[in-house]
Amino acid sequence: MKRLEVIVLLVMLFAYHSNCQSTGFMGKRVMAGYSFNTSPAFFGANADNETILGTNGSAYSGTAAFNIIHEGFLEIAPSSKWEIGFSCRYYKTAYDNARDFYTLNGGYIYFNDDRPSGYYDIRGLSYTLYFRYFGARYIAPWGRYMMFGPVINTMKTTYDPAIMHASAQDNSGYITQTKNITDFGPTEQDYKGVNIMFGAGRSRMIANRVTLDYGFNTHLLSLISGLFDVVGMTPGSYSTNVDNTNYIAKTVRGRVRGVNRFNVFIKVGILLF
Repeated sequence: MKRLEVIVLLVMLFAYHSNCQSTGFMGKRVMAGYSFNTSPAFFGANADNETILGTNGSAYSGTAAFNIIHEGFLEIAPSSKWEIGFSCRYYKTAYDNARDFYTLNGGYIYFNDDRPSGYYDIRGLSYTLYFRYFGARYIAPWGRYMMFGPVINTMKTTYDPAIMHASAQDNSGYITQTKNITDFGPTEQDYKGVNIMFGAGRSRMIANRVTLDYGFNTHLLSLISGLFDVVGMTPGSYSTNVDNTNYIAKTVRGRVRGVNRFNVFIKVGILLF
């Protein structure tokens, strides 16, 4: 009887020691996969220049419009409760030129139109280094978790002068002339920004190899500035003129914040090794 007790004790000690040394579900550390992120385009325009409510821009409103973000990721589990991940998110959207021109100091150009016509396109890439923490009852990457990490947003804008233009009075000469302003800077422009990602989700295992996740993520600075973006009063945005020379620079980050403000996701991962 004592021999049996000793054997059981040794087996239990071996199993406990094995679990302590194992990182991740069934000892697998590395996972790669794809995530689909989406949210309703309540105020800003989506890639098709459609919106649900809108903010008086050119976007067609009153339709079921959604922001869509595609994401690829790679994660590694340094322990049974933590994962370190890197993701790249890609999306397309548009800004429907909802913001008015604003002339603080006057000048030779007086705009007849409140804002430019049409819209411009935005393509975004976001790079995130993030950490996932799993609850006490779970082993990474299985179970409920919270995640957070820094984000670098890169944005490329494109506009068509035939679509985006504005009527203005030019007072620079002896005779006032009416002009059709089509120059909003280079037709392609690049911008960058930073943010902080936070989210939560739950991961389920399929056949001990495939993970299926669902949850939400948000960019915290975008969430905080959301109220100001809705009413068009982002802090510091009215400290300078808003005209054709800087219109895109003054509006592109607000639209990108809208895309990343709050999204739900479903993601599929493969445990590699």
